[in-house]
Amino acid sequence: MVYIKHIVSSIGLNTWGLVLYNNLLSLLISPVFWVLTGEYREVFGALGSNGGDWFRIDAFSAVALSCVFGVLISFFGFAARKAISATAFTVTGVVNKFLTVVINVMIWDKHATPFGLLCLLFTLCGGVLYQQSVTNARVEPVAKPKDNREPDAENVLLIERKEDDADK
Repeated sequence: MVYIKHIVSSIGLNTWGLVLYNNLLSLLISPVFWVLTGEYREVFGALGSNGGDWFRIDAFSAVALSCVFGVLISFFGFAARKAISATAFTVTGVVNKFLTVVINVMIWDKHATPFGLLCLLFTLCGGVLYQQSVTNARVEPVAKPKDNREPDAENVLLIERKEDDADK
């Protein structure tokens, strides 16, 4: 997450640019995995069993709605990555998984084991207790003397005292 935060912060694209760039890269590499996993056989088999009818409004609507939600999830994910730290983004992601797991437990019978749910609650407690670390105030560098020597500790303290007196 730290590396992704660095890329998001330094690449210079706005949020929509990151979404489109991410989806373009995914689109370019997906045919490789389509062939490697053999999924293309299932797709062509399903198309053949349809009697040549390639377009069905119910299937098209489901896929289109799925694409819209996917783009929106990507958009809000990149926007959150830009807005908060990598650690806070990770903690937010873990905490948001809880609702998905609760829905899964309530609807289907194939879900996590009790130990898995206990581990999830443990991570949820960690997310609730998480607190952003406090960063120290930025210290301005001390100007070098005119003879290009590094200031010694006594001169640094003297300079800092003069700056403090000037601020008062």
